[in-house]
Amino acid sequence: MSSPGEPLYSVAFRYLSSDAKKAGAELPEVQLHHLSIRQVRSLVESAAALAPSVALGLEPELRITGASGKFVVQLKTGHLSLVSWASNKQGGGVLNPAQIVAVITGEDTAADDRRQFARAPRLLGLLGSMNVGLLVVATVAVNVFTVWFMTRAPRTNVPKFTLLQAGPAERVLTDVAGVYETGGGPGDRRLEIKSDGGVQRIKFGPNRVAAQKQNYTVKAAEAAGRPALVMVTKGQSLITIKDSLSIVLYGDTYQRVAAGPAAASSKTD
Repeated sequence: MSSPGEPLYSVAFRYLSSDAKKAGAELPEVQLHHLSIRQVRSLVESAAALAPSVALGLEPELRITGASGKFVVQLKTGHLSLVSWASNKQGGGVLNPAQIVAVITGEDTAADDRRQFARAPRLLGLLGSMNVGLLVVATVAVNVFTVWFMTRAPRTNVPKFTLLQAGPAERVLTDVAGVYETGGGPGDRRLEIKSDGGVQRIKFGPNRVAAQKQNYTVKAAEAAGRPALVMVTKGQSLITIKDSLSIVLYGDTYQRVAAGPAAASSKTD
């Protein structure tokens, strides 16, 4: 049982059993509510123990929601990966259970704040003791870095990809066309993909009102041996096609939704 006043969490399971000890595409989505952080930690530890045995490409997920935000923990390549969150916490990538729980509870952020506060007097003392020669060296170094930074070639985080020929490209666009969502709450997003390559990205406000809309054009491609969509009107961002029900954009997983309204409500003045 949880203590009075202790934060409680909801956990949704995708391709996972409700004890996070079994994975499989045939498992139904389940959601548990009113869980203490100790229960959440136990589920994350069970998921970590299960991760090395998960079949390649399955990528089960724990979706943890609490007062501090929404966190998606994915069992991927034998590890736990914090792939997305909607909160003011910092963290992400491959983490162990203790680190994931620390991100969820905010313990890591508090520790970082304490370390930075303790470090400030030492930094001020160091700056005060610097002589004129060191200040000149530091100034030159900063100027050199500024020149390099301003003249360097633009960088991109988009993985290498190859655009598909007309026939395969048409099949990929036809298969992936549909409506996908990260969820239905404020801050969640919706992607409406058409078979002609037109894409509309919607950010939800309260009551699923469309607070923001963006329109892009995509082309079918192949990246790391898997089909993908390249957003040619958005700096060549990459939409990864995980399976027939889900896609990934900017680290967020979008699920194909059941038939419903064709689009979110438009925001009115």
